Amino acid sequence: MEEIYAWHIRLPELSQLASFLILGYLFGYVLNTPSHYRLGFIAFGLASLLTTLYLVKFLPRLDAEERISVEGFKFRVDREFKLILLVEALITLAWSLAPEIVLLNYIVNVLGLTLFEAMLVEAFISLGAILATYISKMLDRHHRFKAMAIGYSLVSLWALIMSQGAPFPLVLAAHFCKAWRGTRLPIYRSWILSKIPREKASSLLSALSSYRKLIALASPAIAGSLAELNPTLPYYASLALFIAATLALLAHAYREHT
Repeated sequence: MEEIYAWHIRLPELSQLASFLILGYLFGYVLNTPSHYRLGFIAFGLASLLTTLYLVKFLPRLDAEERISVEGFKFRVDREFKLILLVEALITLAWSLAPEIVLLNYIVNVLGLTLFEAMLVEAFISLGAILATYISKMLDRHHRFKAMAIGYSLVSLWALIMSQGAPFPLVLAAHFCKAWRGTRLPIYRSWILSKIPREKASSLLSALSSYRKLIALASPAIAGSLAELNPTLPYYASLALFIAATLALLAHAYREHT
């Protein structure tokens, strides 16, 4: 299962590694006027619409046994699943408070660079994420909570560097660290699935996705307000939340081995 999730990360990141550099060059140096950006947004919107229509038309429907019946479904929320919900809440808030628009604002308006440099950062993230999935295969499953905590510690390092108003080379290094969250994702997803009945996995994973979206609903307004006060303030907030998630996982790892 962890190998499946590893490839679930690698394939999109490989695509982004090439496409983001091309798009960054085009919109940073060739098509770099507001009208070009508007046309680009229209093109991407139409492409997304066509993709959605394709999925609606051709994606297979769920089998009846995979759907949750309110009358017949029971699910026990134990201590580990409560930890999952806590970590999901902390991490969702942490990522949502420092979205890509905050990075874009910092690179373009604070450092005075272009969209190409912003896409170069994204390429570094993709490169780090791909490498991280191979590192995760070498990790001992018995130390999964420590491995996840290390992943979040590296992400905390990213937030710490960005909160200090880093120059561009350090921005690249920080986002390479951020990408190492990929070391924990296959382990984390496998852990979640181990707590969910197999026949109800798709429905409960959808419920978790809705839970994340609900938590992130107000985050853009909060992130915007923080960035208005100081361009790096969202990263301070993310840093605190990532540290909290790391400590929660380490505390659980300690209890599991005592």
